[in-house]
Amino acid sequence: MKKLVDSAFLLSAIRSRDPHHWICAGYFRDHSQSTWVIPAIAYFEYQAAQARLKKDAQEPYRDLFLPRWEVYDVSLDLIRKAAELDLVNVFERLHGPDLICACISRIEQIPLVSCNDTFNHYAAEIEVVNPLLGVA
Repeated sequence: MKKLVDSAFLLSAIRSRDPHHWICAGYFRDHSQSTWVIPAIAYFEYQAAQARLKKDAQEPYRDLFLPRWEVYDVSLDLIRKAAELDLVNVFERLHGPDLICACISRIEQIPLVSCNDTFNHYAAEIEVVNPLLGVA
């Protein structure tokens, strides 16, 4: 089964000092047979977080081994599909990377795994899995 992940979840799973680390890392472990879909923009969010840590002379994030993963490109095809479905208006409370994740989840019909409660408002539009709430 495929699962789309946002950067908030990824960073919590990777950073052992994060207050949600053990729950998120456990979710990864418990769903190790899944294919993890990572939006390309999440890479840049991860790198920005790394740069902030380096600037503040803090320990960088460690890598997270994902045996099965694929990168989802933010492409013209994604933009066209989102426009056809009017997803910018469907997800009007979201912007930036959160909007992109919601659009991917809706277009591809795959659950979005996130610790970000801003997606809760759209549970009728997309399947949202928040490991902090114990939702499988």
